[in-house]
Amino acid sequence: MTARVLVVTSPARGHLYPITDAMLTLRDRGHDIHIVTLASEVPMLRGLGFSAEPLPPELNDAELDDWRSPSRRDRVRSIVSEVMSRLPAQFTLTERLVAEHRPDIVIADFNAAGAQFAAERAGLPWVVWCPTFLPLFSGRGPMVGTGMLPGSGRRHRVRDEVMAAAGRALWDLLSLRPMNEARESVGLEPLRHSDDLVRIAPLAINFVGPPIEHRRSDWPDTLHLVGPSLWSPPAPEHPDIAAIDRPVALVTCSTEFQNDARLAQTTLTALADTGLHVVVTCGDTHPAGFTAGPNATVLRNGPHDQILEKAVVAVTHGGLGITQKAVARGVPVVVVPFGRDQHDVAARFAATGAGIRMSPADLTPTAVHEAVLSALGRTSAARAVAAQMDARAGERAAALIDDLIRRAA
Repeated sequence: MTARVLVVTSPARGHLYPITDAMLTLRDRGHDIHIVTLASEVPMLRGLGFSAEPLPPELNDAELDDWRSPSRRDRVRSIVSEVMSRLPAQFTLTERLVAEHRPDIVIADFNAAGAQFAAERAGLPWVVWCPTFLPLFSGRGPMVGTGMLPGSGRRHRVRDEVMAAAGRALWDLLSLRPMNEARESVGLEPLRHSDDLVRIAPLAINFVGPPIEHRRSDWPDTLHLVGPSLWSPPAPEHPDIAAIDRPVALVTCSTEFQNDARLAQTTLTALADTGLHVVVTCGDTHPAGFTAGPNATVLRNGPHDQILEKAVVAVTHGGLGITQKAVARGVPVVVVPFGRDQHDVAARFAATGAGIRMSPADLTPTAVHEAVLSALGRTSAARAVAAQMDARAGERAAALIDDLIRRAA
């Protein structure tokens, strides 16, 4: 059967692109799909044949400012506070969309809890998706956000159980009250814990998988790891990239401002005389703010697929999307985490042997130069990891959604 599908995202390209991969498969199966997302991405989605509209300004322009916080705990507090503040607007938006489009199913970003509440209240099946490690607390693996590695044996088991209990307590302290106040205001039952938001969803899709993440025995059966999505919007060949005739070092900054521009500038300085052509995608920082030599190209949002075809190494801010894309092509990485999920990304890829983890506190041209040389020696390891990564995430996610649509009919 075909269905009307409503997709509501948070204002982040890194969240939109993985679910778009799945929606393309559902579109080809005849489903009618309406996507509400960043205004800047609406023309692209319409060009792909989707019905699409922008988020309202209060959601479209919302930004995380965790980079201002002095400690990791304060950064978590800042992120949770911002995400919780969006709940009323997300609920109102999705309630309107449900009335207008009469969808058969709602697909909501993990960071759009208000959309999930609206679907639940309307009695519709809903899907929650997340493009990175979920804060779903488990005693069977390291807690998200810590940068800790999985391990076996009693010591690691005790560590994970203690950290899971502490992590859940912290997230409950920061988010459970505003979440439940929002739920009760619209007639929904309160949640016992903050991560019940994932556990109560009829379907949860996580765009991660082996060898970076593995399923844990105490996770709900409704949660599925579908692997990395490597999809990005189709783009014409970029003339500046096409003209590069030497090996490339890709350098990325976050697409959501994180005050990580010094990663790019330090790397530009470090690799100026190495024979590598440095390509920086500076995200939410203006390209004019960088000093670049003749063997460097600085772009706001470059075509990563095209750049990676020429890349021999990538220096990333630790965004899971771009780090997975690089390693999936056998490109070794230097990961410099500034916050959010990035400490976990750095730890996991370093553990595979495909990357080097480096602290922002150690960012000097000499240290970056040495890290890049070390990473170049891990090309074989990166290719071995790439062989283990199943990049059929879009197909897998679409099949799961299709199954839920059939069961809910």
